[in-house]
Amino acid sequence: MNDLFFILLYLFILLLFFGGLFALPITALVVSIRSKRQLAQRVAKLEAALGLAPVEASLAQQVEQLNVRLQRLETLAAPGLTPPREVPVAKETVGPPPGIQQQPPPTPTPQVVTPPPRTSRSASELESVIGRRWIGWVAVTLILFATAFFLKYAFDNRWIGEVGRVAIGVAGGLLMTSLGYRYFRHGWKIFSQILTAGGVVLLYLSAYASFGYYHLVPQKAAFAFLVVLIAEAAVLALLYSAPSIAIMALIGGFLTPLLMHSDRDQYLSLFGYILVLDLGALAVLKHWRGLRTLAFVGSHLLFWIWYDEHYTEQRLLVVVLFESALFIVFFLEHLVARLVPRNQTISVESIWLLIVNPFVFFLTSYELLNPSYHDWMGVFAIVMAIIYAAAAKVLLDRSTVTRAELLSLIGVALTFTTLAIPIQLRSNWITIAWALEALVMLWVGIETRALRLRISAYALFGLALCKLLFWDTPYGIRPPFIPVFNRYFLSSLFVIGCLLGAAALHHNLGKRKNISSKGVEVGLLFAAFIALWIVASIETHTFFQMKAIAERVAEDARHQRWLGQMALSVVWAVYAAVLASIGFIRRSSATRWASLSLFALTVVKAMLVDLAELQQLYRIIVFFVLGVLLLLVAWAYNKAFRAWESST
Repeated sequence: MNDLFFILLYLFILLLFFGGLFALPITALVVSIRSKRQLAQRVAKLEAALGLAPVEASLAQQVEQLNVRLQRLETLAAPGLTPPREVPVAKETVGPPPGIQQQPPPTPTPQVVTPPPRTSRSASELESVIGRRWIGWVAVTLILFATAFFLKYAFDNRWIGEVGRVAIGVAGGLLMTSLGYRYFRHGWKIFSQILTAGGVVLLYLSAYASFGYYHLVPQKAAFAFLVVLIAEAAVLALLYSAPSIAIMALIGGFLTPLLMHSDRDQYLSLFGYILVLDLGALAVLKHWRGLRTLAFVGSHLLFWIWYDEHYTEQRLLVVVLFESALFIVFFLEHLVARLVPRNQTISVESIWLLIVNPFVFFLTSYELLNPSYHDWMGVFAIVMAIIYAAAAKVLLDRSTVTRAELLSLIGVALTFTTLAIPIQLRSNWITIAWALEALVMLWVGIETRALRLRISAYALFGLALCKLLFWDTPYGIRPPFIPVFNRYFLSSLFVIGCLLGAAALHHNLGKRKNISSKGVEVGLLFAAFIALWIVASIETHTFFQMKAIAERVAEDARHQRWLGQMALSVVWAVYAAVLASIGFIRRSSATRWASLSLFALTVVKAMLVDLAELQQLYRIIVFFVLGVLLLLVAWAYNKAFRAWESST
C-alpha cells in the first residue's frame, strides 16, 4: 500500500510537470495572439473616433500633394511664365494672383496613432520566464523528488547498500554540476545555474547522509567535505554571476553545523566557523542583495539554538566575545564600505542592518550580563551611543554619505542614550534626564534645521510627561513630606521648566532660523501649564490628606480634609489669576482663555463640592477669595481693552 501511494504520487507529479511544460507556453502564445488582435481593434476604433484615414491612404495622399506642389514651384520659378489657370489638384486651394510669388502653405502632417505593442512584448517576456526559468526549476525539483522516491523505494527493497546510496547521491550531484558548467560555457546562463544549484543540493544531502544517517565517515571528515563544498559553491556563484548559487552555498553553510550535530559541545569550533562564514560572505558575496541579511539572521539563529541547548555561566566570557566579534564584523563592514572611495549607493538592506545590528547585540549582551553586572548596563548603553555618534561624525565629512544613513546613525546613538537613563537611574531621575535630553535634542534640531530630530525631541518630551503623570505622580496616599521642597515637586518643576525652555527656543531661535513653529510653541506652553496645574493640585491635596490620616481624632481629620478642599480651590483660583496676568502682559489670548477656563472649573468646584462639604468658615473664605480674584480679572479686562481701543 505504501509503494502504491508513492507510485501514484510520482505519477501525479509527472502529470503536473508535463502538463505545465506544454500548457504554459501554449497559454502564453494564445494570450499573445489575443492581445495582438485586441490591440489592432483598439487602434482602428481610435482612428475612426479621431477622423483619421488609414495609414496607407494617408501616405499616398501626402505623396500626391507633394508632387503637385513641386510642379507649381517649378512653374513659378521659370522666367516669363505664368502659372497655369487650373491645376487638377484634389482638395487644393486657389493659387496666388499673377506676378506674386508665395510659398505654398505647409501641408498638415496626418497624425497616425501607433502605440507600441506592450501587451505582446509582455506576453513574450512572460513566455520566456515560464519556459526558461520556471519550467527549469520545476524540472530540477521534480527530478530531486523522483530521485528521492526511487532511492527510498530501492532502500526499502534493499536493492542498494548504504555506501551505494551515498555514492549515487554524490554521482548525481557531480553530474549535475558538471553539466551546469558545460552549459555555462555554451552560453546557457539560466539553465546552467539551475543544474548547478540542484547538484549542490544533492552533494549537501549526500554528505549529511554519510555522517548523520549512515555513520560511514567520521564527523571531522564530513565537516571538511562540507566546508570544501561550500567554498566550491561560492566560487561557482562568482564564476556564473549567480546569486541563486550563492544563496544555496550560504544556506548550506549555516545548515552544516545542524546536520553535523553531535553529543559533544564544540562551541569554540562553532563560533569560529560562524565568523569565518560571515567574513567570507561579506567579503566575497556581499554585492548581491539579501546575502548580508541571510548571513546576519543565520549567525544569530545558530547562536540561539546553541544557547538553548548548551549555555552555562562558565562560558559567559567566550559568548560575550563571540557576540562582540559578530557585531563588529557587520558594523565595520558597513563603515569600511562607506569609507572606501568608490561609487556605490546605499541600499535599504544596508540601512536595516545598520539599525538592527546594534540592538540585537545590546539585547543579547543585556540578557547575558544583566544578572551579574546590572550596574554597568547603563554605561554599556552610553558606550554604544558614543560608538554610533563617532561613526556619524566620521561619515559626516564624506561626500558619499546619505541623509538616511546619517540620521540612522544619530537615531541609534540617541536611542541608546535614552535607554541608558532608565537602566542606570531610578524613579524621578529618569524623568529629569529624559526632559533634559529632549531639550538638548530640540536645540540641536532647530540649529541644524533637522525635522526628524525635532520630532524625536517632541516624542521624548511626551515620554517624559507620561512618566511624570502616570508613574511619578502619587495619586494615592503619600508618606509625610515638606510641601514644595520634596523630590516629586522639584523634579516636576524641572520637567515643566524644560517644556517652557523648549517653547522659548521655538519663539527665539526658531524665528532666527526661519522655522515656523507657532502651533508647536503653543502646544508646549499648554503642556507645561497643564502639568503645573496637576502637580500643584496633587501637592496640595496629598499634603492635607497625609495630615488627615495622621490625626487620631475623627473631628480633627475632618478639619484637615476641609482645609485641603479650601486650599485646592484657592490654589486653582490663584493659578488662574496668574495665567490671566501673563495673558495680559504677553497679550496672549490663548493664555487668557486658559485662565477663564480654570476660573470656570474653580467656580463649578466651589458650587458643587465646597458648598456641600465645607464648614461655614472655609466656605466663606473660598467664595471670598474667588470673588476678589474674579473681580480683579474683570477690572484687568476692562482696563486692558480700553487701552487697546484708545490706542487703535
